[in-house]
Amino acid sequence: MAYLKELKVTFTRKRVDDDLLSRPVDSPEQVYALFKDMQNEAKEKVVVLHLNPQLEILSYEVASIGSAKATLMEPVELYRNAMLARASSLIVVHNHPSGHCQPSDADISIAMRLHELGVIHGMPLQDFIIIGDDEYCSFREEKRFR
Repeated sequence: MAYLKELKVTFTRKRVDDDLLSRPVDSPEQVYALFKDMQNEAKEKVVVLHLNPQLEILSYEVASIGSAKATLMEPVELYRNAMLARASSLIVVHNHPSGHCQPSDADISIAMRLHELGVIHGMPLQDFIIIGDDEYCSFREEKRFR
């Protein structure tokens, strides 16, 4: 088993299969495999993966935990912590406790703001993934980023 570092004041680790970390993140399926347990959360949660230039995961951060219907995502906060982690790009993973992974208007709005901020700072948002019950929605796969 390999471990990922969770970026906080001190580091904690998440136990994951070695083969999920021994290669660059090249698909939303790989991210889903790492964080599919978020489908069991009773509250909305936002996790940010910090990636190096080879798209390998440097660390991850639980950026927000909200209620059963909403959570707060501040783009500046997500990017600030990614910069502190010396990331080159990032992936945002978000769950919907309702089980449906279709993006809400708020999800679309925040994902587009994060994408624009990534372009400005030269730290691209590689994907915005919503996890539902045994399924996910990837903004990259749906070609929502231009």
